[in-house]
Amino acid sequence: MKKQPDILKDNLWKLMIKLSLPGILGMMVISINSLVDAVYVSHFIGTEAFAGISLLFPLTLVITSVTVFIAAGSSSVLSRAIGASDTEKQQKVIPNMIALSLISSLVLMIVGILFSEELVTFMGATGAMLEYGISYFKISILGAFFSIYGLSANGLIRSEGKIKQAMTFTVLSVLLNIALTPLFIHTFSMDIAGAAWSSIISMFIYAIATSLYFVNGKASFSTGKFSIKIEKNIIKDVINVGTSAFVMQLSNVIKQFFLFRTLAWYGTPHDIAFFSAAFRLFSFLAIPVLGLLQPMQPIIGINYGASNISRCIEAIKIFRIGGVSFILMFMIPVLIFPEYCIRLMLPDMVLDTQEIFNLRSILAVLFLLPIASSSIIFFQAIGKGKLASIFPISRQIVLFLPLIWFFPKIFGINGIYYTLIIENIIYALLLWVVSSIELKKLLSSTSEKIVFQK
Repeated sequence: MKKQPDILKDNLWKLMIKLSLPGILGMMVISINSLVDAVYVSHFIGTEAFAGISLLFPLTLVITSVTVFIAAGSSSVLSRAIGASDTEKQQKVIPNMIALSLISSLVLMIVGILFSEELVTFMGATGAMLEYGISYFKISILGAFFSIYGLSANGLIRSEGKIKQAMTFTVLSVLLNIALTPLFIHTFSMDIAGAAWSSIISMFIYAIATSLYFVNGKASFSTGKFSIKIEKNIIKDVINVGTSAFVMQLSNVIKQFFLFRTLAWYGTPHDIAFFSAAFRLFSFLAIPVLGLLQPMQPIIGINYGASNISRCIEAIKIFRIGGVSFILMFMIPVLIFPEYCIRLMLPDMVLDTQEIFNLRSILAVLFLLPIASSSIIFFQAIGKGKLASIFPISRQIVLFLPLIWFFPKIFGINGIYYTLIIENIIYALLLWVVSSIELKKLLSSTSEKIVFQK
């Protein structure tokens, strides 16, 4: 029988590599899935369809915000319960997670269906882009529950340290979507609706596969009955941690709204298409790095639950170094051949010198991602949800909004890229300073306890 990694004792470098590889592969598949979807829409339907669904990004982030609220909160509760060997709490996590997923998805579907046209118009879509956007959004919102529940349940599998198992379900869903999308769009002549339906079907299978994992008793923790239930003490803990993740994502919704509205105000359809392609390329490179950081949450959460603070501190350092090194490996070819990467999504687009400079500049910001993301994961893993919430809110209000108002006025469409570069640099530096302070506090409190016990 294959030996399971010991999160409390194994070498952290080996633990990061062993647990990260499945997560990296799984997140890379997700990246490829998003990229292939964009290629399908652009090639089979056209640039306006590509731009139309790209303008919906802030709306899709609303679903993502709810998902990370439930997933991050439930995962943090579970990992700490595992570390503390609290069987009773472990059994209450899944029923509460299902209840939250049902309630939130029902609200989102009702609002999305009733106000789809108004929401898409509000994002600045006009003409053909508006028609494509409405058609796609009306259908895609129907699959809200499968996405929210499926991703939240998969997060619990990662929380118990089974990154490889979580990746398996993710790969299954993504490969299915990659296979179905061209069939629905092109072969079955379903146009933009085909892209939406293929995603819903893929997430439905994903949710079913993840549910069977728990129902068949394959989890390493005590799952209890697979039921629907709301318990005040669990929900309170989920909300405490999940709110930070929700606020972080919701602040991104606000950010993306102003970003794409500014893009629509100052830019042409060419500018919208280029920025959307650049944004997808950025996400394509960022998501695998987030896959590398996936094991960090259970490692810190479980060790924190076991009062092993020094190991938590060492884990953060190792994951940051690993993240920067990983980005460097992927970034070199993209920085050398940026125009080729854009043409994979937009084959007819010709980039000028300024656009290539803008693309390289925002991609270079990715080197700061491990610092910012690891800090937020650290705050969430130790249950400091309020601290993690402050930064996403402050980021948008204090940094992004003033910059996105000022720079485009001076530099036009290029000001959008300058805004993103400056904002990310300042944000990462602030998180690095505050997380360092919190780590010192934890280490100091641990030393004081040891002295007191002696």
